[in-house]
Amino acid sequence: MNEFIFLGAGPEPTKLWGDTPLFNLIDGRKLLIFCEEHDAAVLGIEGFRVVEDRRVPDMDCIADFSALAMTAGKQFPAESRELSKCFLNSISDPNILLEFVLVKA
Repeated sequence: MNEFIFLGAGPEPTKLWGDTPLFNLIDGRKLLIFCEEHDAAVLGIEGFRVVEDRRVPDMDCIADFSALAMTAGKQFPAESRELSKCFLNSISDPNILLEFVLVKA
């Protein structure tokens, strides 16, 4: 698997933190649509809050699909995107910003 670079071609992130694109829930859903169109898989998602000049991880907003990569085989991209949609739907705080780790198989 190789990292899937989408900056410049995909949806604009809500916020850039240095070189790291962060997405709110609405923009995160747009990113998942873009991933579906390009058959990219989601290896993981990490949620953050921005407090003043700090990025604070939210331990309730972490999804790791690396084990799924080993068990789902060719279905991994589609299954990871579907689980990512469910994960985003489970987040109730509209101020969470998400970092996505995307890969191409």
